[in-house]
Amino acid sequence: METEQNKVPNLDAMTIDELTAFWMRYQNTGCRKDARELVGHRRKGYTIEAADLGAYAANKSTAMRCRETGAIEQALQYEKICDRIYKELPTRLHW
Repeated sequence: METEQNKVPNLDAMTIDELTAFWMRYQNTGCRKDARELVGHRRKGYTIEAADLGAYAANKSTAMRCRETGAIEQALQYEKICDRIYKELPTRLHW
């Protein structure tokens, strides 16, 4: 029986290293088992949803690195990308 419950962690509470590891795991649509475990179902597009979450993690970690080096304008650009990705996610995947 498929579950509808997702296991999306709060990506905004992760460290750079945690975000990078998350991105590495979900960056592409190839691992269906990981994607299904993350988003909680196998409906059409579930692997893309997992990849979108991976993209969020990649952009969030880049924004954090930019802030660490004082590149605030660049960080803001990456944060805008995160905002766009988050808004486009189904609400059931929001944290």
